[in-house]
Amino acid sequence: MKGRCIAVSLGLEGRIIKQNKIKKSLPRDGCVRRYFPVPFQTGEAPRCTCLTAFFTLEAAIILPLLACFFVSILFFFRVLQIELEVQRALGDTGRTLAAYAAADSVEINIASAKVLFMKELSDSENICRFIKNKAAGISISNSDFEGDFIKLKADYTIRLPVGLLGKQQIRMNQCVQCRKWTGWQSTGTEDEENLWVYITETGTVYHTSKECSHIKLAVRQTGYETLSTLRSENGNKYYACEICAEKVNKNQIVYITNQGDRYHVRLDCSGIKRTVLMVRLSEAGGRLPCSKCGGERK
Repeated sequence: MKGRCIAVSLGLEGRIIKQNKIKKSLPRDGCVRRYFPVPFQTGEAPRCTCLTAFFTLEAAIILPLLACFFVSILFFFRVLQIELEVQRALGDTGRTLAAYAAADSVEINIASAKVLFMKELSDSENICRFIKNKAAGISISNSDFEGDFIKLKADYTIRLPVGLLGKQQIRMNQCVQCRKWTGWQSTGTEDEENLWVYITETGTVYHTSKECSHIKLAVRQTGYETLSTLRSENGNKYYACEICAEKVNKNQIVYITNQGDRYHVRLDCSGIKRTVLMVRLSEAGGRLPCSKCGGERK
């Protein structure tokens, strides 16, 4: 840039040197220079310092672009935070509605879901600052409550602090699915051979209930000397287990069950340890039904 340059130098008497005398010392390269007075000692001529300043066209274009880029990168983490808050609210709402489905008096619909969803987002600052129309701008109208599942879908728009590629906002969609707490009901059409039953590795019967006392034993411990006074639920005395109770001391602790008629000295004895397998009735290997829980299938 070429132009007139005027340098001002303060002399010993504070006089302003005339402009025509300074022009002779101006640089010819077209740079803008300013001369500032430098402290000097008495009797010396004043010294001047020359500073050069410039701002290129490339820097004027790149700096704003870099600023927009870094703002966009930082805002990306804010978008992730908003997604996590919306997903948490959807999950809590879905689980609450799934529990309500167990009660016939509570109706599951868009209105009840909207109330619960807004309650979950009431304290969120990010929702109010960055989502268009705040919490009211999140729509769950596309949710589905039919069948055994609750499908909540949230649609909303996030405002961008800096427009990217001509876009000032981005559209977001999130979804969560929860099963209603309605339990399981048999339709009565299952093949009997495909029914699930419970067996043990060494047992000769199968069980239709995993809570059957023959496979879910209540083990308790007692002293060997008190065995003579104890009886099982069927009124039987307790005899030594053929596997683990061959030798027993008088002061030894033994283990018994309410249903059995044997006492054991080891908890890992196969006589009281049950390895229960859940298999199809067709895979029971010819086992007979349990007299307690499977008597109706004899």
